[in-house]
Amino acid sequence: MDAPCASTRARCSKTTRRRCRNVAVRGTRAARASLAMPRPGFNDGSDTRFAPLLNGMWTLAGGHGKVDVQEIMEVMSKYARSGYTTFDTADIYGPSERILGEFYEQWRMQEEQPLELFTKFVPNIFREPCSPKSVEKTVRNSMNMLKVDKIDLVQMHWWDYTIPGMVDAALALTDLKEKGMIKSIGMTNMGLDAMDQMWNADVPIVCNQVQFSLIDRRPLNGMVQFCKDKDIKIFAYGSVMGGLLSEKFVEEPAKVFGRPRYTNVNLDTSSLKMYWALVKKFSGGSQDLWRELLGVLKGIALKHEVTLTCVAIRWVMDQGDIFPIIGVRNAKHLEVNEKVLSLVLDTKDREAIDEVLSRSKGPTGDIFSFERGD
Repeated sequence: MDAPCASTRARCSKTTRRRCRNVAVRGTRAARASLAMPRPGFNDGSDTRFAPLLNGMWTLAGGHGKVDVQEIMEVMSKYARSGYTTFDTADIYGPSERILGEFYEQWRMQEEQPLELFTKFVPNIFREPCSPKSVEKTVRNSMNMLKVDKIDLVQMHWWDYTIPGMVDAALALTDLKEKGMIKSIGMTNMGLDAMDQMWNADVPIVCNQVQFSLIDRRPLNGMVQFCKDKDIKIFAYGSVMGGLLSEKFVEEPAKVFGRPRYTNVNLDTSSLKMYWALVKKFSGGSQDLWRELLGVLKGIALKHEVTLTCVAIRWVMDQGDIFPIIGVRNAKHLEVNEKVLSLVLDTKDREAIDEVLSRSKGPTGDIFSFERGD
C-alpha cells in the first residue's frame, strides 16, 4: 500500500465538509482514449473491474503539505474522467476516506461511470487485540466514511507477525464478505509465509499490495511467482519512490579527490524520508548507484520521448501481473499514466537497467521485512 503510517484519523471540519459537498465534479466529456484501457478483475468472481493504474490517496495522510480539499477533488475528477476510476485509500490515511466519500457522493449525482473504492484495514494491534466485533466496527466506519453500503476491496495489514490473531482477523473479514459488507479481500505488505497461512486458511485473497520499484525489488524474491500461481493481483506502491525516481534528482556529480560527490537530498515529505532508507540500502550506504541508475533511466526516457518516471513505472509493470498505485496529489501524473500504458521497453533498455541493478546491495529479504524489524 502507500505504506501504513501512524497518522491519527483526522476529521474534516464543518467548513471543509461543506466545501466538499459544494464541489461540482468538473471536466470535459470529450474523447477519452483511456476508457478503452484493459480493466482486470479479481479471482473471486466479483464484478469489480479496476484501472491498470490506481489512484493513491496516501499523500492525504499528512507529511506532504497542506491539503486543499476542493483542489484535490478537482484533481480526482480529472483522473476519473480520463478512465482512472480506481481509488486506493486506508482507514489510517488521515481524512482521505472522508474526502473520497464526499467525492464519490458528488460523482454519483453526475451519473458517471462507476468508481472502484479500495481501502485498508490496519488495526492497532499494539494497543488491543482484534476481535470479530472490532473488525466489523472498523469496516462499518470505513463504509460510513466512503458513503457506500458495500466496499469494493478491503486490504489487511498486520504490523507484527509475532502478535497473534492475524489469520483470525482475516477470517473475520471473510465473514463480513459473506454478510455482503465487502466485495473482495486483499492483503497489504504480507510476506510469503503470511500469505501462505492466509491461503491455507481459505481466506479468499485477491491481491497483495506491496512496495515495488527498481530500487526495492523484494517482490521478485518469491512473491510475484506465488501470486501468479494463485491468480492473485499485485498492487505496487512506491514505484517512483516518492519522486526519487524522477528527473529532479538527475545530476552530474562534482569530483572531489577523484570521487563523485552529489548534492544533498532535501527529504521534505514523509514519502521521501521513508524511501530514502531504501536508496541507501540499494547503493550500499551512498548515493552513487542510485544516481547512476537515474542517468541510465534518463537516457532510455529520452530515447522513447517519455519521462524518467514513465520508464520506472513501466519496468515494474513488466515484471508480471503488477498494477502500480500513483499518487493523485495533483494532475501532473495524468500525462505520465497515458505514456506508461503505451511504452514498450526493448531488449537494450532492459539490459542497460539490469546491468546497474546487478550491482545493487539491497534491500534483500521478503516483503516489508526490514521495516518490520525482521
